[in-house]
Amino acid sequence: MRLDPILRAHAYMKVERPPEVWEVETEDMRFLPLLGEMIAAALSTGTALGELTLSASNVVVSPSHDEDGPAIPEPAEYVAVTVRGMTDFGPDDHWRRSLPDRRGLLQRLHHRLEVAGARYAYTRRMAGDASFTVFFSRLVPPAPK
Repeated sequence: MRLDPILRAHAYMKVERPPEVWEVETEDMRFLPLLGEMIAAALSTGTALGELTLSASNVVVSPSHDEDGPAIPEPAEYVAVTVRGMTDFGPDDHWRRSLPDRRGLLQRLHHRLEVAGARYAYTRRMAGDASFTVFFSRLVPPAPK
């Protein structure tokens, strides 16, 4: 799925993106309901739509050399989609399919995250801001024949 048209369609928000956003390994009909839920969660605390930032980032997670455990998310190339603003997504939390039942926003959106093909997600509180970030696998085009 190409994110460019989706980012342009959300120009009523602040949009941040690199010059070239990688394609995402999902379909727009699976992705858009999750994005809508992410935006709705931010709006539910009274934050105005124009005060939210929607960002897309190309992310490379390298293998961890830490012996305490595996890297989270797993080493791979991802596209991270974030909704950020002066809102409240709840406490810092993270999600992946293999996590046991959890509480809060990420658990409520567990089904949407799975259907959209999310690989990893987290919510984070910062001074005055909060963010909700979802990692999707990068769609790697087939090698030329």
